[in-house]
Amino acid sequence: MNGLLRGTAVTAMVLANALNAYIAFWALHPPQGAWDESSLTAMEVGSFCLILIGVTTLLIAALPVMRHALSGWWLAPPAVFVVLGMARWSYIATNYPQTNGA
Repeated sequence: MNGLLRGTAVTAMVLANALNAYIAFWALHPPQGAWDESSLTAMEVGSFCLILIGVTTLLIAALPVMRHALSGWWLAPPAVFVVLGMARWSYIATNYPQTNGA
């Protein structure tokens, strides 16, 4: 059973981390300017998705790590993505204030 759990957990973790890396790529590109509201909104949504999928991946990884089917380092990439998403979201909120459409 341990081998099946390890294979399934590794597959799920690799796919979830690959999805997070893809979203992080698009969430971290710079906007063309403070007026580029559509890019800023997309980056905020991407940051939210990074946080959401990162937390979900952490929860998925917790069971196999607790059962010692995976080593503890599998918790590091989703934690990095969560911190990255929170940092990017707060950076956008503080450096690009909302303009009320003007």
